[in-house]
Amino acid sequence: MKLRYTLYSLAAAALLMTACTSENDAFNLDTENNAMQQQKITFPDADGSKTLTGKTYAMVRTILQNATDYEFAKNLGKIEITEKQYNEIAAFTDELVSGKATNLEKYTTVFKWITSNVKYAQGWVDNNPYAVFKSKEAICQGYADLLTVMMHSQGIPCFTINGELYNPGSEWYIGGHAWNYVYTGEVGTVNVRDWYVSDPTNNGSFKIASLSSYAHLRPTIISIPVYEDENFQYNFEESQLNVYSIKSTDTQVVIPYSINNLRITSLNPQSTIPAEVKEIYIGKNITSLGNNIIGLSIHATEVEQYYIDPENTALESFSSAIYKKNGSSYELYLIAPKATSIELKPIASFDKESKLKNLENLETVVFVPGTKSIGAWTVEKCPKLHTAYIPEDTKVEDGAFTGVASNFKIVRGNYTNIPQIKY
Repeated sequence: MKLRYTLYSLAAAALLMTACTSENDAFNLDTENNAMQQQKITFPDADGSKTLTGKTYAMVRTILQNATDYEFAKNLGKIEITEKQYNEIAAFTDELVSGKATNLEKYTTVFKWITSNVKYAQGWVDNNPYAVFKSKEAICQGYADLLTVMMHSQGIPCFTINGELYNPGSEWYIGGHAWNYVYTGEVGTVNVRDWYVSDPTNNGSFKIASLSSYAHLRPTIISIPVYEDENFQYNFEESQLNVYSIKSTDTQVVIPYSINNLRITSLNPQSTIPAEVKEIYIGKNITSLGNNIIGLSIHATEVEQYYIDPENTALESFSSAIYKKNGSSYELYLIAPKATSIELKPIASFDKESKLKNLENLETVVFVPGTKSIGAWTVEKCPKLHTAYIPEDTKVEDGAFTGVASNFKIVRGNYTNIPQIKY
């Protein structure tokens, strides 16, 4: 991995905010606690990798084309099934495909059995693959997961994918959907042309090379890792190549620029980040931390600081927080859960949708000039928060701070945390 940008940062212990004086409400500086420790930070350099572009079904084909093997597709992922249930389905599948020599023949046989025997449910149904196997009723998720289990029992790479279903040949959106990708080539080989895009719910099976034949199936999520290296796993999440998990136990972790010659553009982990990781460095390639679910807010419980490459045009880090950039305006995206003090960027209005919640270590917060209003429930469940520095002209609604320390107070004035002086 190439590394390009170098800067020097302050250690986490530097620039801690302390209580204000009674004379002028200026911050006291504790020079001993503010000892600076310079640390070299590196961000990944552009490396000529390609960004996934075009329709999402074309993106998935590119991901499979760039894979070094297809072992990942033997992973059942989040499918829940007991060993006894799995063995029963496997025994049935063994008998069903008996005498079939190739993976393509086995897949075709299983696909035909599912589409001939499983009926689309008209009401609520249990979509667990074993329940579908027994009841012969399902909606799309049940169809797809049962096919995945049956293929898995034969050692055939197959995974369930989720996304959007459109009316074939048009842009008429039908709804959310689940279907499969099945590899029918020889096990151990890598040939993207041997993949089939399989929609058992609607009795559709398409060669992956024929993009137009399955253009109505628009993937958004592959819920299992598709690539892996020493320190990370990667998947397709919200239509981007995403960091699925961080395996590294280093104190400082640099998110890579690419994997398998494809640019990584999302950092939205789906599992707990090791507690040893305290600082995460994000390059200019990362444009998203997630939309519906921000994985870092759930799984990065021990992270103290985020650093973002200044050349990143979508995101910016400042005072233990990450912001989305929209021209000259900012949207608060994420706050490091271990932050003890934070200075917020000048956002006109804060409200209950802001990210100032469940910060168990937060003690002080600074709202800077340019903040017009702080609405009800803006700050919630921050039990150690004892001081909020707020400009004189900022409107603070009743209930703006809830679940804070018993000695919580608001100090009016135009303050800044870094450096710790009045504006």
